Amino acid sequence: MRTSKRWGYLALLALLIGCQRGDQLPVVRYGEDKCAFCGMIINEAPSACAIETQEGEIRKYDDFNCMFLDSERIQPKRYWVHDHDKPDQWLDGTQAYYVQADDLQTPMGSRLLAVATRETADQKARAQKGTVLRFEEARQVFVKKKSPPQ
Repeated sequence: MRTSKRWGYLALLALLIGCQRGDQLPVVRYGEDKCAFCGMIINEAPSACAIETQEGEIRKYDDFNCMFLDSERIQPKRYWVHDHDKPDQWLDGTQAYYVQADDLQTPMGSRLLAVATRETADQKARAQKGTVLRFEEARQVFVKKKSPPQ
């Protein structure tokens, strides 16, 4: 009986270890953590975002433009953004829908918000008189602004 119990515990332990995801969600300490790009304190959850580097470092940002600009330098493994309506939930930044509108107020002036679905993005874009963008389109808005003229 003792041996079978031991094997049971080992099997349970193996199952738990095997089911764990290697990727952990970022944890932002609002009012304490600094943006990895501009150094400002991160205070607003809807605009907070993060990336994971190829080495596994989690870099946190106070606004989307900081994340996109920094991504040119470090080649991220993963992007995370908050769902604007559910700022306690992280989304895969490459799968999110972005809305850019002149009337949106964000910490560093990206004037972007992120949501999980196209339907929600369309609703927000109509309400804000903005434009719906996918990940690469949103990233290019900021990367092109900082690129030197050719």
